[in-house]
Amino acid sequence: MAAPKDYYKILEVDDKADAAAIKKSYHRLARQYHPDVSGKAGEDKFKDINEAYEVLSDAKKRAEYDRLRRGYAEHQSRRQGPGFERVSYDWSPEDFGGFGTIFEDLFSGNRDFGRPEPRTVPEDTVRITLEQVAQGTTVNLTVNDVRECVVCHGRDSSCPRCGGLGQVAEPRRFDVTVPPGVEDGAVLKVGEYARLRVEVAPHPRFQRQGDNLVGRLMVAVPVAAAGGEVAIQPLLGESVTVKIPKHTNHGKVLRLKGMGLPHRGAKVKGDMMLEVELRFPEPFSSEDDTLYSQLKNHHEEAGGEIHAPR
Repeated sequence: MAAPKDYYKILEVDDKADAAAIKKSYHRLARQYHPDVSGKAGEDKFKDINEAYEVLSDAKKRAEYDRLRRGYAEHQSRRQGPGFERVSYDWSPEDFGGFGTIFEDLFSGNRDFGRPEPRTVPEDTVRITLEQVAQGTTVNLTVNDVRECVVCHGRDSSCPRCGGLGQVAEPRRFDVTVPPGVEDGAVLKVGEYARLRVEVAPHPRFQRQGDNLVGRLMVAVPVAAAGGEVAIQPLLGESVTVKIPKHTNHGKVLRLKGMGLPHRGAKVKGDMMLEVELRFPEPFSSEDDTLYSQLKNHHEEAGGEIHAPR
């Protein structure tokens, strides 16, 4: 939302000026900046002068304009801050013939600016890792808190603190606790000041399915055939040993109970689901070739079935 033009400044009068003073100043400036006198250089100034007088000379339009100036600071400040929505609005002189339409667009309906507007709560987004989901984290958030100007209370257009708008935005900093097990897309309330939307970044080793962690586990063919153990690195903490049963086929899913993510607000945890992918040890030796040839000759099954992708 662009700041409304300061029509009082354009007409070189105080915002408490009466109708006679406004009219007198208008006639003086109109003569000074009329294109016949100032030439092309004064056209824009002359246009602004007439626009300002059109509003300030009409009691109803002036009252609406004054309320709009006072409400501007709060409306603008609530849409600013790190990552918050920013709204722009183009002003034109014709708008002052229909203030109701402007207020509907900007404030979702006609409102009396003498009454406080319901707080529009800004929303910011934070991106966290899957490790932070597992153990929780704290993030910093800064929002603009709109307060009444204690210097002039909106009664002085030359106020160095608020410019006569009556309100100022003061930054407030919060440490927001993101709980363990928070879901991707979850929205956390920061009191009455803001909402914080959580995005969980993709992980190189795991995918999340609810409270479960899903991954692929590489297992050497001899280990899958004869059974054995492999060391894995979980999401957090030191490596653990996983038993591989005999005759484990490619695609078999091994479930590790309680090694998933915590359920938000509870002490239970999900599981880790590891899908086995077989691979041959490398490099191959001549002895390996001999053993695998013997194994092939020992089995008549050659495969060849076609299955749909998983």
